Amino acid sequence: MPPEHKVTLRPVVGLTEHLSKRDLEQITIQAIKRHRSLRDAAESKYEEWRKAPPSSGCDTVGPARIAYVSAMIDMHAQQTLLSTLLDVLGHVPLVPAD
Repeated sequence: MPPEHKVTLRPVVGLTEHLSKRDLEQITIQAIKRHRSLRDAAESKYEEWRKAPPSSGCDTVGPARIAYVSAMIDMHAQQTLLSTLLDVLGHVPLVPAD
């Protein structure tokens, strides 16, 4: 994505600009772990939606699809936060697999 279209959470930049690299790295690692957790939850909700019977009402996509879409929104919001933290930190810290 070209830099002019990159989403940066300015409040996060402001909150973290005076933190030490060690503290910022710790926060970034927590954000990476949270993103992984949200990704896993979204994948689980996707599988539940795919296995759910079709919604009988024409005015809703059904609770399984709504749960999946909500999980994806949470994951993408966290990704935006994580991208901002990585930009401020300047590198991707090593995070062991769970």
